[in-house]
Amino acid sequence: MIRHIVMWKFGAEDEAGKAAAYEAVRAALEPLVHLDGIQSLSVIRNGVDIDGNSDAVLVGDYDDRAALEAYLVHPEHVAAVVIVKSHTVARAAVDFEL
Repeated sequence: MIRHIVMWKFGAEDEAGKAAAYEAVRAALEPLVHLDGIQSLSVIRNGVDIDGNSDAVLVGDYDDRAALEAYLVHPEHVAAVVIVKSHTVARAAVDFEL
């Protein structure tokens, strides 16, 4: 199994803007859990406001590397990325085997 973790900083600086960005990102990505090879997929908002923290994180578990690679190029994911990019200014990711 592969765990895929992505963290974002939102472009919005006010609480209302960050909340709206989170809801848009979550709504774009979480429904993709139905795609083949995805075991779980959650978008979680940062709960402790410490300087330097990301605003949200995606944690996804995939059957294997091939499933993750298929997800990354799947048309539904590519469309979701457009939405995510419209709300974020920074991204970091890590993938590892469980």
